[in-house]
Amino acid sequence: MEEASSGRTGTGAVGPPQCFADGEKVCPVDEEGIMQPRKECVPCPYLRACLRRVMVERGKIEQVEQPVSKVTGFFKRWSDRKLKS
Repeated sequence: MEEASSGRTGTGAVGPPQCFADGEKVCPVDEEGIMQPRKECVPCPYLRACLRRVMVERGKIEQVEQPVSKVTGFFKRWSDRKLKS
């Protein structure tokens, strides 16, 4: 547990902690197969990005590119729909 919180504390620390996106340290799977973030990780400002990366690595979610603008996003969605039909 100490390893998971060691990267967050300290003055002048820039960037995510050493445990960032380490699924076994940050978000282990319990006996029922449910991912449970550790209590020590909840106050971390990188928790959301960390959990997202772990879920992408485990194949639970798919990472989607963010469109540059609203117009670009519209045309990307439109072309994706046309390609599917």
